[in-house]
Amino acid sequence: MNRVWVLGLIVAACLPPPPVEKVAPSRGKRGATSSSVEKRIVVNQSRTAGYFETSTRSDGSIAAVYHVLENGRGPHVEAEIRLADDWTISSFRATGKHTMGTKVDETFSVTGTRAAWKSNEERGDQELEAPAFFIPMASMPIEVLLVPAALKAGGKLAVLPGGEATVAQAATTNVTVNGETRALVGYSISGLGLDVQYTWFDREGDWFGTASEWSSVVPEGWEGAIEPLIQKQRELSRARDAKLATQHATRPVSGFAFTDARVLDVEKGVWIPNQTVIVQGDKIMAVGPTSRIKIPEGTDVLSIAGQGLIPGLIDMHAHTSTADGILNLASGVTTIRDVGNDPDLLDDLKKRYDDGTAIGPNVVRMGFIEGRGEKAASSKVTATTPDEAKAAVEIYAKRGYDGVKIYNSVPVEIVPVIIAEAHARKMLVTGHIPVHMLAAEAVKAGYDSIEHINMLFLNFLATHETDTRDTTRFTLVGDKASELALDGKPVQEFFDLLRTNKVVIDPTLAAFEDLFVGVPGKINPGMEDTVARLPLQVRRWFLVGGLPMDAAKQATYAKAWDQILAMVKALWTAKIPLVLGTDHIAGLMLHHEMELFVRAGIPAKDVLRMATMDAARALRLDKKIGSIAIGKRADLVIVDGDPLEDIKKMRNTVFTMRAGVLYKCDALYGATGVKP
Repeated sequence: MNRVWVLGLIVAACLPPPPVEKVAPSRGKRGATSSSVEKRIVVNQSRTAGYFETSTRSDGSIAAVYHVLENGRGPHVEAEIRLADDWTISSFRATGKHTMGTKVDETFSVTGTRAAWKSNEERGDQELEAPAFFIPMASMPIEVLLVPAALKAGGKLAVLPGGEATVAQAATTNVTVNGETRALVGYSISGLGLDVQYTWFDREGDWFGTASEWSSVVPEGWEGAIEPLIQKQRELSRARDAKLATQHATRPVSGFAFTDARVLDVEKGVWIPNQTVIVQGDKIMAVGPTSRIKIPEGTDVLSIAGQGLIPGLIDMHAHTSTADGILNLASGVTTIRDVGNDPDLLDDLKKRYDDGTAIGPNVVRMGFIEGRGEKAASSKVTATTPDEAKAAVEIYAKRGYDGVKIYNSVPVEIVPVIIAEAHARKMLVTGHIPVHMLAAEAVKAGYDSIEHINMLFLNFLATHETDTRDTTRFTLVGDKASELALDGKPVQEFFDLLRTNKVVIDPTLAAFEDLFVGVPGKINPGMEDTVARLPLQVRRWFLVGGLPMDAAKQATYAKAWDQILAMVKALWTAKIPLVLGTDHIAGLMLHHEMELFVRAGIPAKDVLRMATMDAARALRLDKKIGSIAIGKRADLVIVDGDPLEDIKKMRNTVFTMRAGVLYKCDALYGATGVKP
C-alpha cells in the first residue's frame, strides 16, 4: 500500500528570510556541548534511494555519510569536516567510492593563508587573499555548508579550486506534511554548474534540504514536501527562462533569407554552393541559386558567404533539463529524443520550448517504464505485471508521447505486452535489454531501436542468469569484448536479424568512453578543447575517470574500447541503421559523438546524414525535418568551416534557427557559462 501524505503549500510572500547569523552550518558550531545527529533521505522520483547523515560534535567538527544506490550503482562517501570562523571549510577528509566504484580518497586543509587539496583526481594549493570555499570531488550535498558561508561573505564567495559561487534568496514558502508546517526560505546557487541550483533552509536557519525532479534530499517523513518545492522552483525557472528567451530569440516579422550559402545536401553528402534559403514562419519556403531566388519585400536578409548551412542536428538519446535546452540550440541541435525523464518536467519543458517561453529544441518524448526493486532505476511509472504494463503505456499515450523506453528491471514476460500496447497506438519502442533477456530476443519481440552499444555485446557475453542491472553490464563488456569475433557467424547472424527487422542502433559512444578509457585525473584524448570551454567546476567532472581498474585492467578495457569502435564500424558496413545520441552533456557531446563515429572509421558525410536525415527517419519525421527542403520545418545551423572535411568544425556553430526563430550561438553558450 502506498503511503498517503496530507500536504499543503502556502506561498508566503511576506515571510522574511532568516537573518544571516541564523543561516549557520550547524548548531554544534555555535557552541553546543553535546553531539547532534541529523539524517535525511535521498529520494529519486518518489523512491528512497539513499541517505545523508551528519553528526555535529561538541568540538564543532562534522562527520558526514552520503550513500546512494540508484540504477545498480551509486556513491558512498564518509567525510570529516571542520569549519573556519568565516564558515568556509578549514579541513576536509573523505573516503569511499564514486558512482561507478572508483576510489574516493580526498583531503583539503588551510594552514595560515595557504589552502591545499589532494585526491585521486587532482591536487593543488593556493594562497588565500579572501575567504574561499572548497568544493570536494567527493559526492555529497555540499550546499548545506556553502550557502551559510556565502551569505556570511555577502552573497558571493570564491570557490576552490576556482570560480565563484553566488547565493541569493530566491523564494519563501510554507510546507505542511501530516499536519506539521515548516516555513522555508529558498536560496539560488549559481556559478557551480551549467544551471542555477536551489536549496531550502527553515526559519531557524537550519538546512531543510534540496528538491529536484531527479534527486532530492529531505528529512525523513518530509517526502511530501518535495513536489511543492519542485513546483515553486519551476515558477522561478519559468521566469528566468522567459527572460532569457526574450533576450536571445530573433523572430523576423516577414521572414528570413539566408543568401550566398553553402547548403549541405545530407543525402548526397555534398555542398551546393551559392544558395539562398527563404524562411517564412516556421517553414522553408524556397531553396535555390542566389542568382535566381527572388527575396520577398520586407524579408530580413543574412549573407552567410563562406559559411555552411546544415539541417538542424538530432540528438537521439537525451534526458533534458532547462540548461540542456540552451546548450542544444547553441550547438545546433534542434530536435532531441528524450528517452527518460520526469514526465511532468518533460511535458512542461516541451510546452515552453514550443511556445517560445524557454529556449530549447523540439522534443520527441519516449515514456520511461521500469520494473521495481533495489537495483531498479527510479521512475514514476513502473510495471511488473501485464495489467501494469498496459496501464504504463496508456499513461504515456494519453500524454501524447511518441513512444516508450523499456528499462533494466522490467520483467521479461511483460516486454511483449508493452511492445504490443505501444505498437497498437503507433508508438515506437526503444530501450535497454532487461535483465534475463538478450538483445536478439528483444528484436524478435518487436523493439524498434536499442539504446547503448554495450547491449549488443551482452547479447554474446551475458546469459539469462547474468545480473545486468548493476555495473556488470559494463564490466563484462570491458573484460570480454575484445574476445568477440565481429566477423564470426554469431555476430553476423545477429546483424542479419537487426537488418531484417530494421532495428535502429543508438550506440551513445561518448557515454562509454569515460567508462573504459577514463583515468582519474586525466581528460580523455580528444576532449581537451571541449572540456576547456566548460565552467571550472563542471570541468572537474571529467577527471573522475570510469570503472575501477588497475594497470592490467586498463589495458584490457582499452582493447574493449577499440572493439566497441570496431563494432560501430561493423554495423555501418552491414548497413544497419545507426543514429547518434549523447546520454551526456547536451549539445557539446553530440559534436564529440560525431567525432567518435569518424574515429571509428565512418566517413563524415555519413555521420552528418545519421545526425540529421537518418535520425528523422527513425523518428518517422523525415517529411518534416532532417534536410533543407521546401516545406520542411526551418531547423537550420550555420557553421564556420567544412565538417565534411573535418568533423570537428561542427563545433563552430554561429547561428541556429529552430522553427523559424534565430539564435546567436555564442550568446547562448555564454548564458550557461560555456566559452564559445
